[in-house]
Amino acid sequence: MSLRAAGGIGDPYLNRCNTPVQGVGSPNVYNEQVCTSRIGDVTIPYQEIVPCPKCCKTHTGPVLVGSPKVFVNQIAALRIGDMEKGITGNVPLIAGATTVFMA
Repeated sequence: MSLRAAGGIGDPYLNRCNTPVQGVGSPNVYNEQVCTSRIGDVTIPYQEIVPCPKCCKTHTGPVLVGSPKVFVNQIAALRIGDMEKGITGNVPLIAGATTVFMA
């Protein structure tokens, strides 16, 4: 079984026009003193490249994928590699907790 770092508020996604950052998480479950994020929690508004021919548009994306085994407030928890919904495609979380790992 491969464990992946937990994701939470302030963790970055793969860069777009600028770097998307997780903005919402559980109100009462923390990892490394930040709120743990879950499916449906959204990023802080960020700029994403859209065709026009090449423009940036402000977007907030919800987490689409989470752990199949770890739940926070009955919702699957965010981990490195899990995706948020971008305008032109899904964007993976690229960094998370350094001491909290989950399946």
